[in-house]
Amino acid sequence: MSKLLRAFGIVLILGGVLHSACVLHQYSTRGVPELDRVLLHSWLAEAQILAGVFYLMAPRALRAGGAWNLSSVAAAVTLLTYAVPYIPVLFLRAPVGFRIAPIVYSALCIFILVRVG
Repeated sequence: MSKLLRAFGIVLILGGVLHSACVLHQYSTRGVPELDRVLLHSWLAEAQILAGVFYLMAPRALRAGGAWNLSSVAAAVTLLTYAVPYIPVLFLRAPVGFRIAPIVYSALCIFILVRVG
């Protein structure tokens, strides 16, 4: 479980940083969109990075004999609060490639929550 949490944390942090870089590139080439879109992009990156940090904290707590499940639950809830509401929207409006990550992230979070519980 420790390796899964660490790997998932790294993937999420890298995904959030990459999302931010791609958004900044898009803004610099196409212009900054309306404020609600900017806030949405910020929220998505923030949720990924924050959940990633929580998942990276979990293996350390596990090794130290601490409450690793608290940071795992915090990570899962953080990620699920952004991913689950947007999955239906992505199926209606986005290409297939944009649907994969939120679905995989959600499935892994649910798996981790089941293991914690």
